[in-house]
Amino acid sequence: MRDLHGNPSLSRRAVLIAARAAPLLAVAPSAHAAKKVPPGAAQYQATPKGDQFCGDCAHFVRPTACKLVEGTISPGGWCRLWAKKAG
Repeated sequence: MRDLHGNPSLSRRAVLIAARAAPLLAVAPSAHAAKKVPPGAAQYQATPKGDQFCGDCAHFVRPTACKLVEGTISPGGWCRLWAKKAG
């Protein structure tokens, strides 16, 4: 499709999709720009909370790290950012 001046034009659908995606792209942190939070801010504790523990969290990086929380993290610990590991 071309406009009156011969330039390619965008469909209404493409414009709506781009408009909906723009805010998500603006706030999505890149892997390199993401900052970790201090353990206290995440309410980190070295013990599990019920059946939730760092070793079973999607953010845990073996052997003792986390993608979101600073410092040494115990596989048996827990914080409020806990998310069930997929699979």
